Amino acid sequence: MVKDSKEFLPENAVIVNAGTFVGSTYSQMVGISVTDNDLTLEFVFVNPRNNKEGQVVSRVTLPINAGLGLADAIQRTINEHIKKKRKTQ
Repeated sequence: MVKDSKEFLPENAVIVNAGTFVGSTYSQMVGISVTDNDLTLEFVFVNPRNNKEGQVVSRVTLPINAGLGLADAIQRTINEHIKKKRKTQ
């Protein structure tokens, strides 16, 4: 969301300062931008004291095929975790 257009923001919106890089701070949200050739993941930290604003702490751009591979690997890992959890219960 664009910070200058606050009149269009819902009450529970989080404003992200996209130009800020803080280093290795724990990320709580991920934004995804996709073009025809690549995708960009923006990892955002939201300060618990001011949960209305966030800061981009890392930005990763991948070729579209690598992004699809990453999404597939994430989905497989989640499914394996769910299966293991069901076996232990």
